[in-house]
Amino acid sequence: MLVAVALVGSVLTACGSGEGSQAADDAPPTAAHTSAAPSLPVHDPPATFATKGAQLPDELLEDILDLDNRLVGPPPVTLYGSTAYVGAFDHVQAIDTTNGHVTATIEPAGKALVDGDGTEHKAGAPAIVTISGAPALVTPFLVEQSGTGTQASHEAVELTVSDPDAAKVRWQVTLRLPEWADDPSTELTATAVGADGNTGVVTVSHDNSHAVTYGIDLTTHRRIWTQDGFAATGIAQGTAVGWETENNEAHAAGHDAATGAPRWQGQSMVSQTVSALGPHFVLLQGGHWGSEKPYIQLLDPATGKTEQQLLPVQLSKGTCVYDEKSTLVCHGTGSDTDDDVAFGLDAATGKTLWELPDQQADRIAPEITTAWHGRAYGKTDNGPVALDARTGQDLPTSPQIAPVLVNGSAGLALTKVDGWKTKLFVYPATG
Repeated sequence: MLVAVALVGSVLTACGSGEGSQAADDAPPTAAHTSAAPSLPVHDPPATFATKGAQLPDELLEDILDLDNRLVGPPPVTLYGSTAYVGAFDHVQAIDTTNGHVTATIEPAGKALVDGDGTEHKAGAPAIVTISGAPALVTPFLVEQSGTGTQASHEAVELTVSDPDAAKVRWQVTLRLPEWADDPSTELTATAVGADGNTGVVTVSHDNSHAVTYGIDLTTHRRIWTQDGFAATGIAQGTAVGWETENNEAHAAGHDAATGAPRWQGQSMVSQTVSALGPHFVLLQGGHWGSEKPYIQLLDPATGKTEQQLLPVQLSKGTCVYDEKSTLVCHGTGSDTDDDVAFGLDAATGKTLWELPDQQADRIAPEITTAWHGRAYGKTDNGPVALDARTGQDLPTSPQIAPVLVNGSAGLALTKVDGWKTKLFVYPATG
């Protein structure tokens, strides 16, 4: 499956007497303040990667590999310069992509939740946003809000904002989670969805049954809004898009990112996924009630209406990624076979630019793994390949790897070790 890097009520009571933030200078030590890795020469986009890489922690692949060793979800990793920020529910590690060394660890100021009795908490990738013109690393941690006297303890989410260049905590704010999160058997996932202007959006969810999303002012460090029952998965056109539950049914939905006010709600679906796909579209996948026949659609983020440009039916078993420039690159399997199909779509109109396989040109479709800045990456039985994202034409140089996440300094790719074990490695970009 293709992986996009991208990114998932009632008023809740914050920690202590009010929702406040704690400046890093006043906080207890929460990070090993070793400087993050210095930036290497940037290749925009990379044409080649080193053939030798550094293995990343095995935990990153838990629950996101299928039986064919394909990714079914994105690893909780964000690339920033030559640093890979690796997320977990109770810490973030800064890893030098040139050698795999951990250069810093960021931890919450509060008491982190612990796994136990079969419960495993998870985290999405940290988010890089801009606050007052400066880059910032946004990470939600799952923590315990300790009770005092007759006041009971509760689960909470601590939003930590750090300097991504030095991996140093700037400030933190803690928000109490709804009562459904207090059940010790509830497995929680905390996700930094992103930001719209000065509003940061964070979601904590449990499977597809419970979720809560917060909007936080990143300049005043205070909560602006809360939507219990809504899980944001992305932001586009000022809209936090995702899914919400109503009467035990899941619906695609959009809320104003600045205020949390509802903008639209879609029809109920089976096994739905909703994600922002660049600045102009929402990607909606699900199954029809009764038949559970799969479908895939592009929606307008502001209204939730289906765009007239329909996605090719072959992509109902696939998904798409925005190359962060001008193109949506999609991968799936044929409706009647399991053969790979690939499409390039204009990111502004949804119009099909190219498609593979192309029998007249004697070209097969690669398994697309990601796309970035005009270049699509993937693999065939002949090895790793790179395509021009706008035209679909083969580029002359093999990238050496098929990255699932890439920036100008490095790429992450699945690699077999000892002939059968699938591991996640990071490879420096070389050209």
